[in-house]
Amino acid sequence: MTISEIAKLAGVSRTTVSRVLSGSTFVSKNTRDRVLDIIKEKEYKPSIIAQSMRTNKTRTIGLVLADIENPFYSRVAKGVMDVVETKNYNVILCNSNNDIKSEARDIRTLIERGVDGLLLTTVELKMKTIENLIDRGFPFMLIDCKLDTPGVNYVVNDDYYGAKLATEYLIELGHKKIFFLGNRKLLSLRERFRGFKDTLEDHKIEGDTNFVSQKFINVYGIYDIDKIIKYLINREEKITAIFAGNDYLAIKSIKVINDNGLKVPGDISVIGYDNIEISCMVKVPLTTIRQPKYLLGKLAAEQLFEILENGSNKEIKRIILRPELIIRQSCKRMGNYKS
Repeated sequence: MTISEIAKLAGVSRTTVSRVLSGSTFVSKNTRDRVLDIIKEKEYKPSIIAQSMRTNKTRTIGLVLADIENPFYSRVAKGVMDVVETKNYNVILCNSNNDIKSEARDIRTLIERGVDGLLLTTVELKMKTIENLIDRGFPFMLIDCKLDTPGVNYVVNDDYYGAKLATEYLIELGHKKIFFLGNRKLLSLRERFRGFKDTLEDHKIEGDTNFVSQKFINVYGIYDIDKIIKYLINREEKITAIFAGNDYLAIKSIKVINDNGLKVPGDISVIGYDNIEISCMVKVPLTTIRQPKYLLGKLAAEQLFEILENGSNKEIKRIILRPELIIRQSCKRMGNYKS
């Protein structure tokens, strides 16, 4: 079935059928309904290539995930996909694997393939990459990456506030020897570390903020986590609590602590961040910070489509979501301490 055949059956021109397919308003309701009825009856599927040539749009969105194996990003992607499906668009998914060079390459490739817009969950975007997108007026949204540069749109979790929630909770339980576990090269973890450090300073507590954890941690490397937890357990100055930058680090830390003959929370309290699905299913249910992962993806996609449909990227769209503390069983009050 072709456009010409649809036009003949409907008693209209090919141009009229094309206008109906493109959503043009220059067609009467009766004519539009007649054409759409025939299209439905004949199960006509317009060529995506032909449509893109006619409208200069591919009806495709590029989604770059920082780590496809991380459950956090799978929920973000689900939020994106659900919106994209309602818009009858397609998604090209790329996994940068927490690598800045891969991230930049993925963005270039997606633009070359003609995507209409980009959704980016980033490790540490180079400003040159962002500036190129802004200069060419290319529609994009950052997800869980706060970058207050003119022309940048984002939907983020308030990681600074979330970190303060976690740290305040540990302090309320009487903990003062708290270690922040995470790769501070990651933008989101950088904000979490800042919230952690500022909260300790507010309470005049000297936390473990000077230790260079980069020596041991390479993003989410399991072997490196083993080394750093063993170091913390065996060093002379003991810690009483770990604030892990994400739930993966927290869950792995609990395993290593247990493997070395100690107990959580008996010997060391552990708090995570993200509230991934498995965090409540592990042997010691994890106290953590819940951030609305699905909503991050959903809102980012909705904002991107608003930009695409309005034909302008000038109005800055920035949404900040508030996280919440989820108390489970991985933290305990210090002996004889009352808040």
